Amino acid sequence: MAIAQETGRDGGRVIVRPPAPGDIHELEAIERRSFPDPWPGVIFLGELAAPGRYHRVLVEPGGEIVAYLFSAWQYLDLHILNIATHPDHRRRGYARRLLGLAREHAERRGGESVTLEVRMGNTGAIALYTAEGFEKAGVRRRYYGDGEDALVMTLPLGAV
Repeated sequence: MAIAQETGRDGGRVIVRPPAPGDIHELEAIERRSFPDPWPGVIFLGELAAPGRYHRVLVEPGGEIVAYLFSAWQYLDLHILNIATHPDHRRRGYARRLLGLAREHAERRGGESVTLEVRMGNTGAIALYTAEGFEKAGVRRRYYGDGEDALVMTLPLGAV
């Protein structure tokens, strides 16, 4: 289990580690506050047990999870399935750090890209992903449960 302690953009320390089954209730709480169609705990539990995955949580020294990333390998593409920052801890660089960890992991494993879907109306997230080098790759019509389209964004890695 890889655990590292890092300093955030705001000077605060966070611990980077894989999520554990005991984190599910906290992940669900962040999820409910972050998305109109939140993952239930059973999805998080299933992801923990699934092969070909890369997941990380950022934890403050007091033990509170402040952000998380769940992703799955699809051939040579690391597909980000879910990324969120607790609303009380946004704008501190946590999502950016998780994206960096995903990128580093994909590069170490010889991946060719990192891909994700984002709500078309989530302009803040789209701006972050664009700033991190993600490119618009397409649209998934009516992707979300409420009918909103998803913008597919891909971060090419190295020479493809």
